[in-house]
Parts: sequence; C-alpha cells; structure tokens
Amino acid sequence: MTALPWCVDIDLRMNFSLQSAAPSLRSVLVLVALTALTALTACSNFGVYRLDIQQGNLVTQEQVAKVKLGMSRLDVRNLLGTPLLQDVFNANRWDYVYTEDRNTDKQLNPFGRVKQQFKVIIFFDREKVVKIEGEASPVEILTGGGERRKTPDATPPGAPPEPRK
Repeated sequence: MTALPWCVDIDLRMNFSLQSAAPSLRSVLVLVALTALTALTACSNFGVYRLDIQQGNLVTQEQVAKVKLGMSRLDVRNLLGTPLLQDVFNANRWDYVYTEDRNTDKQLNPFGRVKQQFKVIIFFDREKVVKIEGEASPVEILTGGGERRKTPDATPPGAPPEPRK
C-alpha cells in the first residue's frame, strides 16, 4: 500500500471531520427552531376553559303568560315553581331569576363570555297576584372584551303597556 503525502492526508481528515460535524450542526438548528417555537407559543392566548354556569329557575314566556292577575300564591307556585328569592322584608314579592354564563364565539368576542339573564317579579296583595314585572326576552350582556348590550325592559304578554314619562 502506498503512503499518501501528508497534505492529502490532512485533506482527508478535514473532509472526515466536516462530515461528522454536519449532523451536530443540523441538531443545533433543530434545537434553535424548537426553542423559537416554544417562545412564540408564550405570546399566544389560548384562554382558560370555563364551564357554562346555569343558576336559578328557568321560567319560559309560556309559563309567565299563564299567570293571571288575581291568582293565588299556591297557583303561581304550581305554575312557576318555588321562587329563587323571597324577600324577608317584603313577603308580597317573589323573584324568579335565571342566569346563564357561557363561553362566546371566539371570533366575535375572543376574551369574553355571554351572561344571559331572565327575571320575572310577581307582586301579591292579600295572597293574590296584583302585578307582574319582567323581561319579555332574556337579557344578554357581553362581558370581557366586548361591549355591553341589553334588551329593553318589556311588560309580560297580555299586560297593558306602561305610559312613557
């Protein structure tokens, strides 16, 4: 076997060392790319998942329409159920409140939730219904990043409209 001159030998060793260095350069680039991606995910906001919360008595407009002036407390309780709030200082007022706190469509309101509220208040005098107040449709409030919206208060179906002041 013939011996190679020393300059060729050095050239072969340099080629050999460059070939072995190529995989480590590739692994360094992959490591830098993964580090950059990890750092970029810290800039994004995925938000925290929150459960939809439902509280109170779900009273429909059909049920409210069945409540008539002059009905007894027992009849109202049979139609609408037990009121959520019974005022200790005003026993002649029953409040039926239903709220739902749910996640919104992320494209419309990326950081907020929608709180929907339905409220019916029934007033009694001498154990009979004398007045019914409440919203004809649920109230929706955008919370968080959106603006607040509320449907106007309305009288229950069948009740005469109140005059404007």
